[in-house]
Amino acid sequence: MDEKEKKRLIEENKMYSLEGLDSCLHGEELYKSCHACGREIEMKIPYHRPFPLSDDDRQALEWDIGDVLKSGLITNGEKVKELEDKIAEMYDVEHCIATSNCTIGLMLCYQYFKDTDKIYMPNFTWDSPYIVLPSYLDPKFVDIDLQTWLMNGVETNFDKQCIISPNHTFGNILNIEREYKIIFDGAHALGSKIENVGSATVFSLAPTKLVTSCEGGLVITNDKHLADFVRFRRDKCARMSEVHALIGLKTLFYLDVIKTWKKTVHDNYKKYIPGKFQKVNYNSNYNTIGFINEESLDIPKHIETRQYYVPIFGKTLLKNAYYVYKNIICLPSYYGCDYKKIIEQINEHNDL
Repeated sequence: MDEKEKKRLIEENKMYSLEGLDSCLHGEELYKSCHACGREIEMKIPYHRPFPLSDDDRQALEWDIGDVLKSGLITNGEKVKELEDKIAEMYDVEHCIATSNCTIGLMLCYQYFKDTDKIYMPNFTWDSPYIVLPSYLDPKFVDIDLQTWLMNGVETNFDKQCIISPNHTFGNILNIEREYKIIFDGAHALGSKIENVGSATVFSLAPTKLVTSCEGGLVITNDKHLADFVRFRRDKCARMSEVHALIGLKTLFYLDVIKTWKKTVHDNYKKYIPGKFQKVNYNSNYNTIGFINEESLDIPKHIETRQYYVPIFGKTLLKNAYYVYKNIICLPSYYGCDYKKIIEQINEHNDL
């Protein structure tokens, strides 16, 4: 659509909604176009933005990336090793293996266990763990707790010979004693306090996480054989580039700042927005902040939200997972978001 057509549609009042306008206009241009046609519209508040690196940070990154490109070693080099070492130290584990993404990290951990044909995982989860399951593993889905949104029955209900792969949902840690054959899907959890990493815990460094390398994953473990298994296969099919590691290191530097921000946003949302927020029994980094919309609040359309988790390939959700999915609203909580304005506008929109 060219500029002439955009203006014609606006003038004819055929494209006045935020969704319509935002498909072809952005930022100040969006505001000016709406104002010009006599319509007051709030600027869109995105669900997520990456941590705002300073000009100095960006300049340093450019120099570092230049050095990497000059070196001729652009994958699995010094920067990847530095990132692995920092995460291993953070969690006091023997091994950390960086991968191209969290999904591949989970897949390699699942492949390590060949003496079982069953794996239990929560019904309330992202698609990717299910997608990469080895063909010999028969997935059994388990419901979640209605308050913590974490997998039920992990301590007592499962044979010790099967694999269990619970989530640290939204960064909320499932703190349990079982260690053997448990692969924690910790996609959201980097930065949370974790005492038991199980056989392995796998983090995501995707864009919506507290620490991002644009894309990437990290496997932490104290099992040398599992680490060797994952590292060997990682080197064949899932290496992390030095450029991704550089970005990961830069955002990791600000982890404590981001965690403090996330906790502040969570506490304010919980205090001022009516709804049932996720219960934290042990620890959380509040990577994703959502609530059960028991009051049937209507969220203003310019505030972008998320609804997790869409049923995996149309599979039927269990009772609690279905209830959370149908009623959850996840709000913007990225560093620098105007959470006070979001609270004010939600409450005003609902006459609260």
